[in-house]
Amino acid sequence: MKAHHLLTAAIVIISLSSFPERAQALEQIIRPYQNARSSGMGGVKITTGFYDENFFGNPARVTHNPKFRLSLLEPTFEINPNSISTVSDLAGADDILQTLGDTAGRSNHVRVQTVFPSIYIPTNNGARMSYAFGVIMNSQGDVALRRSFQVNPQAVVDIGPALTIGRRFLANDALSVGLTSHLIYRAAARTNLSLGDLLEDSSMSPERIGGDGAMVDFDLGATYELPWIWKDFQFLTGAAINNVLGGKYSNLNLQVIDNTAGALEQPRTLGLGITARRAKLGPFRDFQTAFEITDIGNNDGGSLFRLIHIGAEAHYGVLAPRLGINQGYLTGGLGLNTRFFSLDYAYYGEELTLNAGGYEDRRHIVKIAFHI
Repeated sequence: MKAHHLLTAAIVIISLSSFPERAQALEQIIRPYQNARSSGMGGVKITTGFYDENFFGNPARVTHNPKFRLSLLEPTFEINPNSISTVSDLAGADDILQTLGDTAGRSNHVRVQTVFPSIYIPTNNGARMSYAFGVIMNSQGDVALRRSFQVNPQAVVDIGPALTIGRRFLANDALSVGLTSHLIYRAAARTNLSLGDLLEDSSMSPERIGGDGAMVDFDLGATYELPWIWKDFQFLTGAAINNVLGGKYSNLNLQVIDNTAGALEQPRTLGLGITARRAKLGPFRDFQTAFEITDIGNNDGGSLFRLIHIGAEAHYGVLAPRLGINQGYLTGGLGLNTRFFSLDYAYYGEELTLNAGGYEDRRHIVKIAFHI
């Protein structure tokens, strides 16, 4: 047993020895859902979201879904280049300890999501009500190894159904209001483990490092189309409050992990935004550009600049190029949309510290969807 503890200590010490000062802790904003389309557009979603973006963005956008959709398969994969490199290095390593030392200082991130099944019923034939239902599973993991003899893991698993209902109001359906109800079970790791923790008990069992819980919570949102046009641009404003009840994961009696830690909370947040849309712009159609401030309430001690998102999207045939700025970092993406299949890819930067410009984590995200 002593030899096992000494080996654990050696791995941690070697790994922590060269971790950069600028990444002393993971302070990223945890999001229960990340969309590839939104990521390519700088993270905007309050005034631009479609389909699966309804569930964790602005529920009023369910009334803007262009047509009926039944998704048969809809996985999303996200990873940062550091994780790809780390896995590659470890897979081919003869000396694990030396390889761990060589890879120290990297922040590793991976996410896997599914939305299955899901169905979207838009407004049509003069009706004003819209609906969306989906079962969402999201798993993400982040690991940072620090100089202060702390392993800084963030591992979150969410699963549960979501139902979104929206209705249009006023002349020309200018106002839309929506509600999403979530039933979510969450299991999450502790934010910090010290070297002493590892030496005391290196089992890393879920009962020791994890916590879980379940909740019912709600999102409220609205969009309003402004009654004026400038150079063929129409303007849509939007606002959403997510996790109205506070995101405590404690109002349902469902715990699987045998401890009292509870689940990592998902705080109540506010998002605001405005979008300018134009039917045609040069060779492109359905052009839109948006400015949004989101995650207000989920940025404790952080800079306002971490909450700013700017993005644009256009369509050219079946292709949809996207550009944006997320938390001060450039983003880009491309969508491929056909009748029964869509593919969305984005490469974007996420801030891992409390201040924009502190430590950028570049990420690849891709979503594959088969639907009718």
